[in-house]
Amino acid sequence: MISKLNPALLISSALIIGFLSGGQSSFAQHQAPPPSATPAAPPPRIVSVSPAVGSTDVDPATSEIVVMFDRDMQGGFSWTGGGPDYPPMAENMKPHWRNTRTCVLPVKMEVGRFYRVGINSKSHGNFRSVEGVSAMPSAVYFTTKGAPKELVDKIKKPTIVDLTPKHGAANVDPKTKEIRVTFDMPMGPEFSWTGGPPSFPPIIEGQSPKWSEDKLSCTLPVRLEPNHTYQLGLNSQSARNFTSAWGVSIDPVRYTFTTAP
Repeated sequence: MISKLNPALLISSALIIGFLSGGQSSFAQHQAPPPSATPAAPPPRIVSVSPAVGSTDVDPATSEIVVMFDRDMQGGFSWTGGGPDYPPMAENMKPHWRNTRTCVLPVKMEVGRFYRVGINSKSHGNFRSVEGVSAMPSAVYFTTKGAPKELVDKIKKPTIVDLTPKHGAANVDPKTKEIRVTFDMPMGPEFSWTGGPPSFPPIIEGQSPKWSEDKLSCTLPVRLEPNHTYQLGLNSQSARNFTSAWGVSIDPVRYTFTTAP
């Protein structure tokens, strides 16, 4: 199944998440949840991936990407991604389940390449447990043997180099109109500012988060109050849209500061 995702942005008093935008291809097979599906069940977890996430010098003769979950799955799948970083399918081969917990994506790779493949996405969640609960979106990324340094660098996780106001700051001017985070590498177009009231700062009406032209800094327009402690997050376990330009997510970060009286 090949699909396109439309740009979207969810902003609410409870949560602000930048959704994926632009075109993204996926290979998905769907199975309807059984009547006994129970959304309250925890999502399945990935217990192993081969090649390992962040690997370098992967043998380009490797013919499959394999993911194993911690519980029995329904038998559908959503391998997602697109563009030159998504490895082509091996000829006359299709994704398949080796057993109820292990799914295989047959691929044909080349020497000296960076590859990235998504496991579920916001619009495709067909990696589901037998209870009907989708696995959280994640990704496998690695380089094959012979990759130059600029491609190997793509597997690095982005690092936050500056937060304004500073994490843990006190006596922040309540007239401050924006929160800004700066990373050490160009980032993708989306974001996941997360949190909920009363600790999440209200967004200025009619405005939305935006990226700097160099894609290093993201600003969140806010309306602060005096003598208030704010707590928010960048990414979470279920929202991981702060990613590098090559689709590598930052680990979830908690962030807090207090305004002056």
